[in-house]
Amino acid sequence: MRAHIAIPNESTCHRYVVAVASSTFAESVIWCDGPAFDAVLVLGSEIPQHSGHRAVLAWNHYFGWALGVETTPDASFAVVECLGIGRMPDPELCADRAVELIAQAGS
Repeated sequence: MRAHIAIPNESTCHRYVVAVASSTFAESVIWCDGPAFDAVLVLGSEIPQHSGHRAVLAWNHYFGWALGVETTPDASFAVVECLGIGRMPDPELCADRAVELIAQAGS
């Protein structure tokens, strides 16, 4: 038996990422062509352990969202932790979970 995951169409993905960007007050959206991530949201906040580097949310339509930190402005980032809330969770849930993980990183 083979498992099959339905992939949302490009228009649905675009609208979804923009909705999450709005709920997280992202400063920008970077659309990716590579296989690892579909989009990266650059947030206005920093992860306390990585002072001077903005936090990002990276999305892969198969695995969902991950919190990361910019390693160089608008160029690359390192994943810190997966949000662990599914492939396409509600945008407000993404925002809440990102705030929670950023706060936990500072404790």
